[in-house]
Amino acid sequence: MKIHQLKAFVAVADSHSFNEAARLLFVSQPAVAKAIRELEIWAGRQLVIRSSRGTQLTPDGVSLLRRARGILDQVARAEQEFAGSGPREHVSLGLTTSASVAVTPTLVDFKKRNPDTGWTVLGGSRRPLFEKLYSHTLDLVIATLPDNLEEMGTGLRFEPLLRLPTVLTVAKGDPLEKARSLADLTQAEWLFAESEQSFDHHFRSAFAEAGVDRLPSFTRCESTFLVLALAARPNTVTMWTGLAPNAMKLQLKVLGENITALALTEKLPDITVCVVYRSDLIMTPAIQRLLDQMRRLKDKDTLDLGPDAPMLSVG
Repeated sequence: MKIHQLKAFVAVADSHSFNEAARLLFVSQPAVAKAIRELEIWAGRQLVIRSSRGTQLTPDGVSLLRRARGILDQVARAEQEFAGSGPREHVSLGLTTSASVAVTPTLVDFKKRNPDTGWTVLGGSRRPLFEKLYSHTLDLVIATLPDNLEEMGTGLRFEPLLRLPTVLTVAKGDPLEKARSLADLTQAEWLFAESEQSFDHHFRSAFAEAGVDRLPSFTRCESTFLVLALAARPNTVTMWTGLAPNAMKLQLKVLGENITALALTEKLPDITVCVVYRSDLIMTPAIQRLLDQMRRLKDKDTLDLGPDAPMLSVG
């Protein structure tokens, strides 16, 4: 197995075409075909199926693809490190909206302590970020714990970090500041600082348990900047799931001077924030340092998730 064979294989898998793979790699189509044939001889099995409908991977090809991406990713990092073309260390991180609120101070502190470590940080919802984990685009994802781990695929490890309360905020000076029950908020426009469908379930369950039949209208948004712009509007209730109780005043100040948290009689659902990574992730020193610093979050700002919280694996 050689690097140029893996590059050809990944290019064919991504483009579903030998001709397009050749164009992307700036080589001839016969060169791509030769590389794939040699890789199949090495593997001892067929990896690619060519037909009039395009090119598809066999089950063995799909299995190899994930490892091929990982190998090429490590080769690229080694080239960057030893060629001196960039930071000697690099971490690629994904953040969901709610999780980013909870862990941003820790990430800022990590960057301060590791000024020579390069960063790639992507935001979004869980599923697209997990797909980037599988494709080796990301090393780690900080996200809320899914309701159903099996739906997220196999080969991932979920390590709980924080269990945080759901917090509702309104604009300062808004009449909604006086609300003490969910029943007082049915006429408001609701905004979720998260795009996950599971929050719809938590939202509806909370109202059902409070005996409220009429559900208010709501909007989901995964853009932190847009949420901040909308959260200070009159008659708007924003649901946050990443505010740590011991640092809530500071976090609300960071989020905006014009919003304030509500104190309701109902108990809203708690949310678990976790760090997610592939089971076969190669732990570079930079990734290990970041994980160690994230794990120290278990000792503070939690509700009842202690430092010995179990790690969960899928597949």
